[in-house]
Amino acid sequence: MKITYIINTIEIAITIILPLILFYQLSSWKKSSYLIMIPVLYAIWYFSYGMLHEFAHMIGVFISGKEILNYQLIPHFWKGQFGTGFVKFDFQGDKRDFLIILMPYLRDILLVIVGYFILSRRILKNLFTTGLVLILFVFSSFFDVTNNYLAYLFGYINDFNSIKISSNSLISHLIGLSFMITSLLLTVKVLLISKGYPEKS
Repeated sequence: MKITYIINTIEIAITIILPLILFYQLSSWKKSSYLIMIPVLYAIWYFSYGMLHEFAHMIGVFISGKEILNYQLIPHFWKGQFGTGFVKFDFQGDKRDFLIILMPYLRDILLVIVGYFILSRRILKNLFTTGLVLILFVFSSFFDVTNNYLAYLFGYINDFNSIKISSNSLISHLIGLSFMITSLLLTVKVLLISKGYPEKS
């Protein structure tokens, strides 16, 4: 378990914290104005990430017409539980289950595309709202896909294993690779437009 936490910490640093710091450093905002924002934005991401991921599964269950048997949208921190939540339903490995399991990653791709569009248009001028789009739309999507797909590659039982069961191994890998590459490319493109942000280049 300790190794898992160490790996997750490294992934969060690479996909969430470092890109956020780099974007702000390259922007036109003063260091003194964004330094306090970084821990605030991280806290918002940390306490919302699992909830939003599981909520996407719940939407998939409602769309598919299945019944939710049990759920936990956030870890029970007050009980010393720091893992992610869960949504339990009658998993049969059919097409409806495929949609349910895929929903958070479809959401990720939609959010990273929308986030890139907003940021590339330089619509946002406020430091905080820009940070929210960065961390909740772009970097969180990159983390979600990358974290779960890489864990699957290393043998962990997670969503991508369920995608394989409800389709096949090839589809599971195609989805994982294509979604991860897409989110990576858009994350890089966001960082490339960060110089002097939000001023027009």
